[in-house]
Amino acid sequence: MQKGRRALGDSTPRSFLICLGLSGGVIVLLSVVGALVASGLDDPTGNLGLISLAVMLISAAITGIICTRIKGDGGVGFSALVALAVVLIMLLINVIICAGKVSLGAFMNYICFIGVAVGSAFLGKKRERRSHRKH
Repeated sequence: MQKGRRALGDSTPRSFLICLGLSGGVIVLLSVVGALVASGLDDPTGNLGLISLAVMLISAAITGIICTRIKGDGGVGFSALVALAVVLIMLLINVIICAGKVSLGAFMNYICFIGVAVGSAFLGKKRERRSHRKH
């Protein structure tokens, strides 16, 4: 058994908080990279929606893979739960900043975030190795 793996995957609340923190960190880091990319363009605000969607989808893919690797068995459902928590936090921030008005585009982005996180968790989970028999 690996000590690091066992320490991360031992308790579900601890794993959940670790994955939630990693997800937030990935989103912030990729947002900074996206802002640097946008600042280098001729019209930074014209491409802002596309860059923010790309940042959300890439961070969802990274988060889904990381969470399913941390959790191990049952990692796809766990990744969906973490993605839902991240989306609820983003929705809460959106409601606070926009004074209660949330656009349809924001909901579509959140649904895409959850879908990409779950899809990447499914694709990123460890496959069981088949034991090859010698004949």
